[in-house]
Formats: sequence, structure tokens, C-alpha cells
Amino acid sequence: MTTTADTLVDNYLRDLQAELRDLPAARQREILAEVGEHITEARATLDADTEAAIRTLLERLGDPADIAAEARERFGVQPEPTKPATPWLEVIALVALAVPFLGWVVGVVLVWVSQRWTTRDKVIGTIGGLSWVVAGLGTVMESAGPGAFIALILIVLAFVLPYAAAIYLAIRLRAGTNTVPATR
Repeated sequence: MTTTADTLVDNYLRDLQAELRDLPAARQREILAEVGEHITEARATLDADTEAAIRTLLERLGDPADIAAEARERFGVQPEPTKPATPWLEVIALVALAVPFLGWVVGVVLVWVSQRWTTRDKVIGTIGGLSWVVAGLGTVMESAGPGAFIALILIVLAFVLPYAAAIYLAIRLRAGTNTVPATR
């Protein structure tokens, strides 16, 4: 069981080191040495060096994130700001909205599934994408003849609206103003 116990301790210390990454290297080494020494001393007092005993010991020691937070506070170090994750679902939705017909359908579904946009944003994305349908209507009108000017406007509008909607949604996404789940 010693290898399992050693692995648990190594994983704990690795997690602690990762949590301490924003502290100066000397402080990291100091804290890791203190915690490592504490674990070694506590293991020496255990009746058996079993996996369960080591897990209990590490639980009593505390979560590495809590130890790192306490160390940052003690040494006056501000935590590094976390970088927000890339919203891949939303990025794919924006690209799909700009693809005629079938891509638009996929884009609209992804827009409505997203938790980042408000209902208003979702409606704008849907209407912008619907203009691909208007393009088809304009094409039919163009071939019919008499309403050529209106058909031309419909076709141009149909090719502008999806991109306008995608740009609007991209701006809203980039602004990060609507990171709260949207109401449906």
C-alpha cells in the first residue's frame, strides 16, 4: 500500500504547488517544505500507512486551494486573475449563423441553447438568420419579373442581416455583459 499512499501524497503536493503558482518561488518552496514535513511527521505517527489513513491525514491538512489562499493572504500576494474560458458553443453559433440555409438552422439552435445571450439577443440572431429565407423569396420574385427592384432589395438585405446579427451577437458576447443565464 505504500506506493498508493506515496502517490496520494505526491498528488496532494503537486496540487498545492499548482495552487501556489502566483507566489514567489522562495515562498512556494518554503510552504511546500513545511507541508511536506508536516505530512512526514504525521505519517510516522500512523498505526498503518494505508490509503484510508493517508486520505484522512490529507483531509485534515486541508484543501490545497485553501492553504494557498491563506499563504497569499499571509504574504500579501494578490491572486492571479483567472482567464475566462473561450465560449466555444457561442463562437460556433456565430459562424453557423453566417452560413446560408442549413448553417443558419444549426446557428439558431446553438444560439437558443446558449446560456450567455438574453432572449432579446436570441430573437435578433433568429431574425437575422431568417433573412436567408428572404433571399430565397427575393430570388423567386426576381425570376417572376415585375418586382425586380424589391426583389433586389430583399436579396441584398438577406445577405446583410445574417452578418449583422452575427456581429451584434459577437459584440454582446465580447462585452461579457450577459454572462448570467438567459431567461426563456
